[in-house]
Amino acid sequence: MPDADPLTADTVFPLPHHDGLGPLPEFAALRRTRPCARIRLPSGDPAWLVTRYADVRTVLADPRFSRSRATRGPGPRMAGVTTLPDSVLAADPPEHTRLRRIVAPAFTARRVETLRHGVARLVDDLLDEVAAHGHPADLVALFTRPLPLTVLCDLLGAPRQDGRRLEAWCDALRNLTAVPDSAVTAAVDEMTGYLAALIGTKRSHPADDLLSLLIRAHDDGDRLTHGELVAFALVLFAGGYGTTADRLAGMLHLLLEEPGRYQYLRESPDRIALAVEELLRYAQTNVQANLRVVTEDIDLGGVTLRAGDAVMAVNSSANHDEAAFEDPGRLDLGRVRNPHLAFGHGVHHCVGSHLARVQLQEALAGLVRRFPTLRAAAPPLWKTGLKTRAPRTLPVAW
Repeated sequence: MPDADPLTADTVFPLPHHDGLGPLPEFAALRRTRPCARIRLPSGDPAWLVTRYADVRTVLADPRFSRSRATRGPGPRMAGVTTLPDSVLAADPPEHTRLRRIVAPAFTARRVETLRHGVARLVDDLLDEVAAHGHPADLVALFTRPLPLTVLCDLLGAPRQDGRRLEAWCDALRNLTAVPDSAVTAAVDEMTGYLAALIGTKRSHPADDLLSLLIRAHDDGDRLTHGELVAFALVLFAGGYGTTADRLAGMLHLLLEEPGRYQYLRESPDRIALAVEELLRYAQTNVQANLRVVTEDIDLGGVTLRAGDAVMAVNSSANHDEAAFEDPGRLDLGRVRNPHLAFGHGVHHCVGSHLARVQLQEALAGLVRRFPTLRAAAPPLWKTGLKTRAPRTLPVAW
């Protein structure tokens, strides 16, 4: 029996919350029947929702789909509050090219590999705390959140003891409907003030960290404005910490949901890198994506998009497209061909993808080595109202 059409032009996105990270039936139905469908954003503005792999890649790579138009000046918006309009995430080339060129050298695969040993040591330290806590233990509180938060604090040169404040602000920045717009605005203002003060300290006492590097880019020929400098730091925290924390929690949930998956990695730790890629593909973590605005009329997914239309291309739906992946509804930890879009595509491909992979790989390697009998102790609680689906708690025993 065919799936019912899940959306109308008045359907407010995101879709109703689902616990778990398995394939969303609404996206599957849209890929079959309406790959480019009308929705209404939380701001009230209309938009097109794009769900097929090929179409999503087009939106992410074609310069006629503008990020800048979705964040600056008049036009459709995702939510009532626009955050980070000066950031690299909100820019189009050539401005985006200039901004990304400044930070990209710090995130090359070769540079990030030099951090792997330190990440592995941090994983071991956090797992010492998990063991000392005893079970049941909440892996979100004790492991999946502090790992990327500490990595980002160290990378940018922020004091580790400030992590809790940064964590709360980052959560607000990833809001869709969880908190009022005023709370998002307050978080942006507070975090901007904190980072401006930290930048002042770093300018007087530079160190071997990324924030000092960005300050030099600002001061050396004024390649970065002050607003761009603060926005860079804010984006790196909000994206590098929150997204990685949620992905790691989701991966562990999927592995423990069916114990054979965790056992597979315990017995074949050499397959962890492949497994991470498959978990990135399979987990339907993103319930929305960065909005873009069409700059000229274009045909996509069987419809004509008009200049000024808002478009949201959902990577996690594309990662389950039957036209791009063999048996996409199956979580295959040994999958070899895996051109997933978990880190995006095109000029906005995640600059921190190498760092995220190192953290995810070392986290899983440390867990299967340290806790070979790890198991779920209770069902997780789930986050709601954010841009990602992820466990809020992950109770485990061993």
